[in-house]
Amino acid sequence: MRKILLASTALVALTSVSAMAADVTISGGLNLIYSNDEKNEHTDGSLGSMSQMESEADVNINFSATTDSGITTTLNMGVDEANSTEDAVATISGDFGSIKIVSNNLDDNYVVGFDEAFNKAGEGTGGEDTNLAGSTGESVGYMLPSIVDGMTVAVQHSNEDTAESFGYGVSYDAGIAKLSYAKMSTNTDTYTTKNISGTVAGVAFGYEVNNYEQGTTENESTLYGVSYALDGITLAYEAGSTKDASGATTNDYTQMAIAYSVAPGIALHVTNSEIDATTDVEELEIQLKLSF
Repeated sequence: MRKILLASTALVALTSVSAMAADVTISGGLNLIYSNDEKNEHTDGSLGSMSQMESEADVNINFSATTDSGITTTLNMGVDEANSTEDAVATISGDFGSIKIVSNNLDDNYVVGFDEAFNKAGEGTGGEDTNLAGSTGESVGYMLPSIVDGMTVAVQHSNEDTAESFGYGVSYDAGIAKLSYAKMSTNTDTYTTKNISGTVAGVAFGYEVNNYEQGTTENESTLYGVSYALDGITLAYEAGSTKDASGATTNDYTQMAIAYSVAPGIALHVTNSEIDATTDVEELEIQLKLSF
């Protein structure tokens, strides 16, 4: 009787573990960053050392599981060098589409992800632009199931004590290029983006026009970027300009970048950024990136 009971208990325990089993992957990385600002000024207006060195470290744990009914759930948790939670994103997907839950404003939900088609340099100090914003704190997004091949439709909402936002976006990937439009509105602000991106003869490109409105205040940013990869080396160029309601330019920036894949998990990035704004910047940034 005792043997039967023990065997039954073990079988139930094994069944419970199997039902809750999930695929788990752990990844991490460290970036060693050296930057040198020729004008000794920074975009936040602070004055400091002309050159500085810093490091960024991240560890990510990703869980995923699929039920017998075909519903897939995922959870990604990340911790950075300051021992704070940097990433906390969960998804639930199936024939009904996909739901995405983001627990902070450091990660993009579905609609905010429609932005930054121009971002080809990837690193360095970019200029100010009126990109999609308004997602404060936790947010939930819903991506509709595929209705037309190549078309993506999504909505996103956040609701905090002092701020809330709602946005929607639609994109169509025609193969050679993808067209996207998205809008995000808060209690007081409205952000929109219209962009096109794609790849032609190995050259990746992105062009974007973003608008920001708050009462009588209105800004418009025009941004574009191109990149080309060959034998482990990627060359990129990026530029943008922001104008206010009167048409006056408030911000101009350009970035040139070279990324070299030294070996699997080891990459070197060199970026030169020039910003012409209230505070000018001429910065050279070198990054050694390790990924595991």
